[in-house]
Amino acid sequence: MHLTGCSRIDEAVGRRIARLSGLSVTGSIGILLRAKREGYPLSIRTAIQKMLNHNIRLSQTVIDFAVKEAGEGS
Repeated sequence: MHLTGCSRIDEAVGRRIARLSGLSVTGSIGILLRAKREGYPLSIRTAIQKMLNHNIRLSQTVIDFAVKEAGEGS
């Protein structure tokens, strides 16, 4: 996956400043979903669990969306 001119920002203030500066914003889940779409062999569910295990906060809405988008729904 090649992301030219890309920065990953998950901090709320950083995302706001990036948007105000006219930059597009993609968080960790967006990057994982793009990688999966591009053929990288990964499990979104496993990646999310690892993030949660490292105290990265994700809303249930984001988790449900990511799992559904990845085609990993139950």
